[in-house]
Amino acid sequence: MVSSDTARIGIIRRAKSPQIPPIIRYRDARGPICAYLADPVRSLRPLTTADEMFQQRAGDAAESTLRRDDARQSIEVLRAIQGMANQLGIYDFHAAPPQQERLTLSDVEVSVRADLIVHGEQRGQGQIGYAVLRMTQSDAETDAALARRREMGLYVATLARRLLDQNNQSDRTPANRLCLSIDVQHGEVFAAPAANVRRMNDLESACRAIAALWPTI
Repeated sequence: MVSSDTARIGIIRRAKSPQIPPIIRYRDARGPICAYLADPVRSLRPLTTADEMFQQRAGDAAESTLRRDDARQSIEVLRAIQGMANQLGIYDFHAAPPQQERLTLSDVEVSVRADLIVHGEQRGQGQIGYAVLRMTQSDAETDAALARRREMGLYVATLARRLLDQNNQSDRTPANRLCLSIDVQHGEVFAAPAANVRRMNDLESACRAIAALWPTI
C-alpha cells in the first residue's frame, strides 16, 4: 500500500513465482513472544528461555550464517518486546487459534493472520480484537520512512479488523481499538482507526489491481 507502482509489480511477481526462503525470519521468536503476552502475569520465562537458545545458536559455528544472523536479530526482537511492557500492559491478550481462515479481499487471498486475540470491555459489553506482530527491521530514520512505517502499521491494523469481521465466532463485539499492529522494532502500537472506510477501500482497490495484473505478470 505504501510502495511505488514499480515496486508493487515486483511484489506481485515475487508472489506469483515465490522462491522457498532458506529460513523464515523470526519464526522461532514469534511463539515465545505470543506466550509471554498471553500470560496473565507476563512471566519473562518464555523470553529468557528463547534468548538463551538464540545466544547459543548465534555462537554455534555449525549453524549457517543466515541462522546465526536470524538468531542475533531474534534476540533484539525479544528484548524490544520487553521494552514495550508499559505500552502493552493495558491489553488483555489471549492465544490465537493455530488454524485460521485466510482473509479474502476482491478475490485475492491476503497473507495476514492474528498472532493474538485481544479482549476488552466497554460499558459492560465484552469486546474483541486481533493483534498482528510486525518484527521486520526498521527503515532509515527519515521523516518519509517513519511516515511510511506508520501508514503500514495502520493498514495492517485495518486488515486485522477485517480478518476479525470474517472469522469472529465469539459473542464479543469487534472493536477497532483492539485490532492492533504491534511494530516491535520501533516500539509502537497502531490500532485500527475509528474512521476506517478509506483505508479499507484502498486495500480492496489494491487487491482488484493485483487480480487484474496477475495473469500478465
